[in-house]
Amino acid sequence: MTTANDPASKLGQFRQILAAQSLDGFYLTRADRFQGEEVREGDEYLAYLTGFTGSAGIGLILSDDAALFTDGRYSLQIAQQTDNRLYQTFDSAEKNVNQWMSEQPASGRLALGYDSWAVTVTALENLPEKCGTAEIDWIACEQNPLNQIWPNRPAYIEAETFILEEAVAGKTARTKLAEASEVLRATGCQLCLITAPDCVNWLANIRGRDLQNTPFHLCFALLQDNGELVFIGAHQAQKAGYKTLDWAELPDYLTRFKGEKIACDPASLPAAMRDVLTEAKLEIVLRPEPLLARKAIKNETEIAGFREAHLRDGIALCQFWYWLEEEAPAKGIGEADIAEKLTELRRANAGYICDSFDTIAGFRGNGAIVHYRAIKGADKKLDGDGVLLVDSGAHYQMGTTDITRTFYYGPEGKSPPQEVIRNASYVLAAHIELARAGFPKGVTGAQLDGICRAPLWANGLEFGHGTGHGVGHILSVHEGPVSISKRCQLPVEAGMVLSNEPGFYSRNKYGIRHENLVLAIEQSDGFLAFETLTCFPFDKKLIAAPLLTAEQTAWLNAYHRWVYTHLSPHLSPKLAGWLEAKCSAI
Repeated sequence: MTTANDPASKLGQFRQILAAQSLDGFYLTRADRFQGEEVREGDEYLAYLTGFTGSAGIGLILSDDAALFTDGRYSLQIAQQTDNRLYQTFDSAEKNVNQWMSEQPASGRLALGYDSWAVTVTALENLPEKCGTAEIDWIACEQNPLNQIWPNRPAYIEAETFILEEAVAGKTARTKLAEASEVLRATGCQLCLITAPDCVNWLANIRGRDLQNTPFHLCFALLQDNGELVFIGAHQAQKAGYKTLDWAELPDYLTRFKGEKIACDPASLPAAMRDVLTEAKLEIVLRPEPLLARKAIKNETEIAGFREAHLRDGIALCQFWYWLEEEAPAKGIGEADIAEKLTELRRANAGYICDSFDTIAGFRGNGAIVHYRAIKGADKKLDGDGVLLVDSGAHYQMGTTDITRTFYYGPEGKSPPQEVIRNASYVLAAHIELARAGFPKGVTGAQLDGICRAPLWANGLEFGHGTGHGVGHILSVHEGPVSISKRCQLPVEAGMVLSNEPGFYSRNKYGIRHENLVLAIEQSDGFLAFETLTCFPFDKKLIAAPLLTAEQTAWLNAYHRWVYTHLSPHLSPKLAGWLEAKCSAI
């Protein structure tokens, strides 16, 4: 029996709506107009239709077939959350949507729709021209057709905003605007449409709570060459003294600039917004958004904030680990309880804003699902013993954190299986090799990715996600443009904060990941190195000293001494004594 909310029924209704609009299919992204990793509940179209809740995904719905694509982080999750009778699922590294479409038996012509506010200019240009041998007519839809079958779709909430003072941001918004307008004038453009909310928020030193885990005020902004900044779709910015426009007011407002040049980033410019600019008779100049690179280089004030945030985070994490060992076993906890406890302990810290993402707490086989999300009541209980992977973080009023630790959970005195110790030790060796690397300026994220993976490759191990991502300052916990990954050809520069998170995943058995945040710093003339920011020990039960080199062991012991020195003055005597044992030398 099916219901109106059954996945098969929703898919059938969606196809009927497409047919009524003379569409043969629809290209459905997980993204909204802001192209962020986190979207508001009312924009979770992909999850509503398919059941897949990952933060990266694309669906191609045809009349008779449907396929879903995601990256390696979610390849297990997407198969578990969706009905394989309705959807084929793929890791896009193995088969992407273009490749799948080329294999279809279609012929003639196909009219395929897309949400023109959720698809960027760059993405639109990269869509295929054919499906099988059929020629494709891509049809822009200003409203997602799923709106017609989504009852009680969550409304958008006008959330609070707050201003970062110079003592936190390190630079006033006035100064940043003056610098940005100078760069704009040098391009010969009179206007810049900033369509990445993190860039707008950084530029204006404004933050908001429009999202659960990302302190953005969701908006676009129009920067003029005289330094004036106008917010689009963000009335709360009026409190900071900025002019604001509704989305509906924008077309008329733009007509006053007829014939002028406007700079836009095609990677974040919605196709629908390009049409608005074209109709206003503006001359569009496409180029990468320069603010992306500028905000990735943290100033000394932002860096000091990161260090303070990690100190506060480390205190909460010590309280958590002690609770996990000493109190949790008697309570029969589940994975969701772990997430709740971490939030509770972090919230007790002065300056806590929100978690920086939904905590990933995976016990045993769930730890092998890279971005697993525990749902209370349907989560796994921590019974007996096993490997527990916990990936969590927070935004504080001075900085952002992101940390993964792998624990061995079980009765006191019970040792992990040797296979687990072996693999966890090699993952730690990979982590340490990156942490202690010195490298010339100009070295790319791809080159550093290889340095990290080398100890794993030497022992026949590999992981399917990137080694590290950029981290924003009280912005997105995943920040571009630089990453440490096989595909990143951009150089790591001094002042960037990135994650260092190699892993290994044994399907249906366990997951291992060791993650710290690191700061790229000047080491010597022409060379850079990493300073580790995260301040919390690794679980020594999962480390076999003979599997580490002498240099790796020395690094680990020095790191643990540093952790103890920094955290112990802020802990109770009992907790400080507990931490001393956790940080003792191996």
